[in-house]
Amino acid sequence: MNSSPADTFPDSPFVWRDLTWPERQPVAKVEPMAGGAPTGEVVRVRVTPNMALGVVLLDETFDESGLWCSGFAHAELDDAGRPSFRTVPCPRTNRLARGQQCPLCMHLDRFRPIHRAHQGAELTEAARAYIELPHWLYVATFPDGTSKVGTAHERSKTTRVDQQAVARASYVALADNGLIVRHLEDHLTRALGLTQVKRVASKVRAWSGPEDPREIDDLHAAAAEGARRYLERLEEPGFRVAHDDWSPAESMLDAYEHLERSSDRPLHPHASWEGPELFRVASGTGPFLTAALVQDPGAGDYLLNTASLKNRASMAVQDDGSTTVQTSLF
Repeated sequence: MNSSPADTFPDSPFVWRDLTWPERQPVAKVEPMAGGAPTGEVVRVRVTPNMALGVVLLDETFDESGLWCSGFAHAELDDAGRPSFRTVPCPRTNRLARGQQCPLCMHLDRFRPIHRAHQGAELTEAARAYIELPHWLYVATFPDGTSKVGTAHERSKTTRVDQQAVARASYVALADNGLIVRHLEDHLTRALGLTQVKRVASKVRAWSGPEDPREIDDLHAAAAEGARRYLERLEEPGFRVAHDDWSPAESMLDAYEHLERSSDRPLHPHASWEGPELFRVASGTGPFLTAALVQDPGAGDYLLNTASLKNRASMAVQDDGSTTVQTSLF
């Protein structure tokens, strides 16, 4: 999808696509709607500290309401042979009952098979070139003390973890390619019981009810060092044990201060997006933003779960708490 930068959300309905962290700054990707469907043109809205942000899901009285297919990832090589992926809009502009992709886009997607490449999944030339580059293996611990193992391409070593809303994270290996790193990931899952998935709902519960920071530190240190000890004994070629740690970006610091001071700065989870609330953004991590209500800043700090907006038709709340929709859309 083509994209353009902006400082404000469209004043007409749009599909909220994602909250991303390019250059370690939060950016909302939204796709304006026209003629009753997404346009295929993505607008990247910079989410800055003190920004007033409000989003409301379009209700079923709007023809444009609901969940829309995210499209598919197309892999390509540039003139120098470097691989990359870009998102292509759904060819049929399909609406969904559940999930993120329609069957057609799942079939066309060139990134999905990468997760099964070490199990023999067929890849395109560009996807093979991507997976043949070095990959990192990391262990992440969440505010509830649970840990997972994950992988990151060499070009997304930091941003991949930024997107996970972790409490702590450490890189435990650097593999020669993506096939080797996924074998290592499976090793740690089988041997140490480290899961490879942490659901968003579980992350919300973790951030709104975190463990003591010292307990998180101890649990993470044990998980990361346990992974490194196992890998050091693993007699397989193609990787080295790593001892790098991940740290949150400056744009995330308010969110991480909540973890350190959770007893006096608890985060109230917010995920409904059904009312015209307007929030003053402070910080964020992964799919979450920390914010206070503009109308009632004394009500406490909120954890805004933008994952519950993903691929859903929405509209922005104006500074006066109203919503603006073109009359042609009714």
